Amino acid sequence: MHLNDSETVHDLVGIGFGPANLSVAIALEESGHPLRAVFLDRKPAFAWHPGLMFAGAEMQVSFTKDLITMRNPRSRFSFLNYLAEQGPDRLAKFINLRTFYPTRVEFNDYYAWAAARFDDQVRWGTDVTEVSAVPGEDGVELLRVSLRDLAGGETGSVLTRNLILAPGGTPHVPEGVELGARVFHASETLERLERTFDDPSAPYHFNIVGSGQTSADVFTHLRRSYPQARITTNVRGFAMRPEDDTHFVNELFLPDFPDWFHGQDDDFRRRIIDGYALAAHTGVSYDLIPRIYREYYEDMVSGGKALSLRRFTELVAARSEPDRAVATYLHLDSGETSRTEADAVVLATGYRYPMPVPALAGLGAYLRMETPERYAIRRDYSVACVEEFAPRVFLQGFAEATHGFSEVLLSLMPVRAAEIVEALAKNASVQTR
Repeated sequence: MHLNDSETVHDLVGIGFGPANLSVAIALEESGHPLRAVFLDRKPAFAWHPGLMFAGAEMQVSFTKDLITMRNPRSRFSFLNYLAEQGPDRLAKFINLRTFYPTRVEFNDYYAWAAARFDDQVRWGTDVTEVSAVPGEDGVELLRVSLRDLAGGETGSVLTRNLILAPGGTPHVPEGVELGARVFHASETLERLERTFDDPSAPYHFNIVGSGQTSADVFTHLRRSYPQARITTNVRGFAMRPEDDTHFVNELFLPDFPDWFHGQDDDFRRRIIDGYALAAHTGVSYDLIPRIYREYYEDMVSGGKALSLRRFTELVAARSEPDRAVATYLHLDSGETSRTEADAVVLATGYRYPMPVPALAGLGAYLRMETPERYAIRRDYSVACVEEFAPRVFLQGFAEATHGFSEVLLSLMPVRAAEIVEALAKNASVQTR
């Protein structure tokens, strides 16, 4: 696709080409619907959380929750087929590991392997600068997506009958925090460590903020990579808590759950999300917690005093200085504040999916809001629109409040993708082209 492809009308333009829209590309290919699609991504090539690709870090979901197996276990895009194509022994040796949980590094390679099958449909290194409505005789019939090539600065646009956004979450930065070389979100960990902390034997002092899986993974990586470092973990509660992946709770991720959940009233849905947050957001892998605790215990036994856990502690300010990071913490139990100097502050503070989406600002007059902070999202993951607006705008990752926990996780991606593709095929704008 040329950057300026304003004469061709696509059935679908996808913004972002991570696992979610990759699942859509697979669903499109396997559906048999003759839909013309193109995907746009800011990254120069496929990469899934590159800053968190720590050696040995494992997936929190089974490999069967890959890009396709939950919907079509016979697909050539499955993780098992990926293994089979890597060489004569790869599949057999993975089976011999006797695990459902591959490393993130391996799963990222699987994703990249699948994404490479769609290179002719993806424009890498491309920023979406605006999405605007194109009026027709009976209202808005098309969307114009304005683009900028991040390498050369060239601009252009494409036309589409439908749009799907899957840009991934926005790293959450607590209020009062100024990002810099020594204060950074955990999503940048590997890049920042390589750039600024290149001596593995140095007695660095790292401050980690957060108590979830990312915090645990960052701690483990720092402990392995910098054995002489001091590591302080700051948590708002009393302790890390394990994710709840027990059998009955995991039925939150059955394929028919979003349908039931979407049919409930808003207050009831909120009660479920609040009550089962450990199933999706704040929990740490059960097997990792005792390993981390042993690190603390052995540090105490040895008298090393390298590790500390500060409970009921909230980060209220942080900034980078040339040779240090300076952070201010509020101690929730006493109400007092303290100032800490460290070599780095790592924000394992999660991601957010803010709405309205900035990329859709030009469509604000056409998209319905359920609340000032949330679009009205239909069961098929499209945003409810005014009557004279023919295109469908689909969102992936933004509908947890209406569709449940699986929205921001990997579990039901292939099922959601197939539902979106079927909704696309039934849209009048596609059927009448």
